Amino acid sequence: ILEAICPEPVLLFANRIDIRQVLPHRSEYTLLLNNLENAIALDFHHSQELVFWSDVTLDRIMKANLNGSNVEEVISTGLESPGGLAIDWIHDKLYWTDSGTSRIEVANLDGTHRKVLLWQNMEKPRAIALHPIEGKIYWTDWGNTPRIEYANMDGSNRRVIADTHLFWPNGLTIDYASRRIYWVDAKHHVIERADLDGRNRKAVISLPHPFAITVFEDSLYWTDWHTKSINSANKFTGKNQEVIRNKLHFPMDIHTLHPQRQPAGQNRCGSNNGGCSHLCLPSNKTYTCTCPTGFKKVDNYMCLDKFLLFARRTDIRRISFDTEDMSDDVIPLADVRNAVAVDWDDKDGYIYWTDVTTDSINRALWNGTNLESPAGLAIDWVTNKLYWTDAGTDRIEVSNADGSMRTVLIWENLDRPRDIVVDPTGG
Repeated sequence: ILEAICPEPVLLFANRIDIRQVLPHRSEYTLLLNNLENAIALDFHHSQELVFWSDVTLDRIMKANLNGSNVEEVISTGLESPGGLAIDWIHDKLYWTDSGTSRIEVANLDGTHRKVLLWQNMEKPRAIALHPIEGKIYWTDWGNTPRIEYANMDGSNRRVIADTHLFWPNGLTIDYASRRIYWVDAKHHVIERADLDGRNRKAVISLPHPFAITVFEDSLYWTDWHTKSINSANKFTGKNQEVIRNKLHFPMDIHTLHPQRQPAGQNRCGSNNGGCSHLCLPSNKTYTCTCPTGFKKVDNYMCLDKFLLFARRTDIRRISFDTEDMSDDVIPLADVRNAVAVDWDDKDGYIYWTDVTTDSINRALWNGTNLESPAGLAIDWVTNKLYWTDAGTDRIEVSNADGSMRTVLIWENLDRPRDIVVDPTGG
C-alpha cells in the first residue's frame, strides 16, 4: 500500500536506438521501446500514461503509452532537428525546440493547432523545460551567443537569465520544490544551478561530457556521452557521486518518471479551453487565446484562416498574411513527390494538388487525412467542381469535387496549358 502511495522513482531515458527505464537504487533495466532510429529528446505525461520523444534522423515527434504500446506520429512535417521537447501536463500541450529551423513551437498533445511560438533572435535552441504552475518556459541556446532564457508559456515576457560562461548548454531541468533550475554545459564539463530568475548561480559538479539532467528530491541524475553512463549525486553539494548504469549505447535525454515531477496545479484554461477557438496558452497569472500558425486572430478568442498557400515540390505550405512572424506552416500530406498546382475548398475543408511525378490529382483534409488520388488546378466552390489543365494531353478537364463525372472541357487549339483560375460568381 505504501509503495502505491509513494511509488519508487524510475529514470526514463533515450538511448538513440531505444528508450529504457532504470531504477536508480536497484539498477534494474527495462526496455520500453526499441528499433528506433535516433531518439534524442523525451518527456512524459504521467496522468495520461504517455511518453513522447523526438527522432532527429526521421525528423519526427512520436508518442506511445508508457507500456510501449500504441506508437503514433504526433509531428511529422516541418522539422529539421527537434533536439528538445517538454510536456505541459496541466494544460496538455507539447512544446519543442528545433535547432535546424531555429524555432520553439507548441501544439496540442495530438499535434493539432501547431504554432511557431518563438523565432526571433533564436539560433540553436536546445534543451527545454516547463513550469506550467507558474506559466513559464525555459530553454537553452547554444548558438554563437550561448544563453539560457525564459518566457511566459504564451511567448510573452521573454528574458535572458544567463549568458556568460556558457558554451554548450545541453541539458536543463527545474526543481519545483526548491524553485531552482539546473543545467549542464558539455564544453565546460559542469552542472550549474540558479534561482528561477537566474540569480545565485553556482557550479555544482565537474563532469566529463554531460548531456541531459533531471532531479528528484535530493539527487541529481544525468547522462554522460564520454562515459556512456547514467550517474547521480547530491544536488546541494555535488558529492556522493554514483554510477547508476554504464556501458550504454548512447544515453541522451533523461527524466525522473514520478508524480512529484508533475505536481498538480490550476488549469488556467478551465474546462472550456478558456473560451478560445484554438490554442489556450498559460502565462504568468492568466492565459492567452492564440492562433495556430497560418490563422488570424480576429478577436480575443477567435481565429480564422487567412493565408497564402504554395507548393514546394516535396511539400505544401501556407503563410499567414496577418501574423507577425510570417512563418510558414507545413501541411501534413503524405507522399508528395513533385507538387506543382494547388487550390483549396474552404466549405468542405479540402486542399487539392497536382503531382507531375505520379501524374495524379490528389486531395486531403487540412490535417492530411482522407487522401485521394496535371499541371494547373482550380476549385469552383459554388457548384463543387474541380477544373484542371493537362500539359501532356493538351486538355482542360472538369469533374465533381470528388473526381466523379470527369469530362474533357476544352481540347482544341491548346498547346501545353498550364495555370488555370475560375470565376464561379461570374460564370
